[in-house]
Amino acid sequence: MEKELDEFVKLARKTLAECPWANLQDVKSYVKQLTSEAEEVKTAVANNDHENLKEELGDLFWDTLMVMLIAEKEGWFKPKEPLLSLIEKMRRRKPFLFTGRKVTLEEAERMWSEAKAKEKMRR
Repeated sequence: MEKELDEFVKLARKTLAECPWANLQDVKSYVKQLTSEAEEVKTAVANNDHENLKEELGDLFWDTLMVMLIAEKEGWFKPKEPLLSLIEKMRRRKPFLFTGRKVTLEEAERMWSEAKAKEKMRR
């Protein structure tokens, strides 16, 4: 999957650099796209339409990456930063995945809730 992700990022960067429509977009315009694609994912799931779900998840991923690249272009952050942030969040919320400890569903849910509450208090 690493090869495909590299190709995906290269295509998105090329699109932002060379596509007149994409070059005019900003984060706000892409939020509309993200919302629309998320609704299409929701519809595909509701319809149990796996082929459409595959397509819509790709579209949602594309729009997410485009927002990340536009944010980079604006100087807000590098695209890897949201990914690193997510990894850190998962380490806080699911620590058992990194220790090999087996947990019950209830323990996993409690750890998630406690970590999330701590994060909210820090904001």
